[in-house]
Amino acid sequence: MAATRKNPSKPSRKPAAPKAAKSKKAEPKATAAKPAKGKPAGKKAAAKVEICITPPDLAPRTTALQVFRKLASPKTRPSMTEIAALPWLAQDRAYRVGYYLLTRGLAEHAGHPELEMCNVPGVFLEAAHGILSALGNAVLGEGLRLADGEVLLADEDPLSVIGFRLIKPHKHGTIHDADVMRVVFLA
Repeated sequence: MAATRKNPSKPSRKPAAPKAAKSKKAEPKATAAKPAKGKPAGKKAAAKVEICITPPDLAPRTTALQVFRKLASPKTRPSMTEIAALPWLAQDRAYRVGYYLLTRGLAEHAGHPELEMCNVPGVFLEAAHGILSALGNAVLGEGLRLADGEVLLADEDPLSVIGFRLIKPHKHGTIHDADVMRVVFLA
């Protein structure tokens, strides 16, 4: 049974209840989201999640900062084709380009790994913030547990599919001391 979650991309429309994406027989079956043991934290706890945003200019010694500096000046700005070829929204490694987003409060209040998004273009910051807020509120308010390798159908129209990848400390560009769950854009 799928957990109910808000659709951050359509605030004016009642969101569809997300369903676990169907996997093909050749692929490993996606792990279903499971409620946490005990009672959900409720609406008061949902306010305990915050979304931290690290802009490239606050990420020293990273590729994201180097790219940011080039993009910020018309004299050094690459062509549109070169900019478009950058790894925007790529979730393989953090701090390659753009912004980095991380929840704060899920580990403390729900015993769940914090959620992160990497390489987010500035134009998508609001949408990325909304997605993390909705997921964080579902974890805290409804007791949702997201698993490594899970695939989630967030909405059917437009088709919105995300996945989750557990990232160990100091791996794939992170600088954390604890596991984090990376949100991966699939469709």
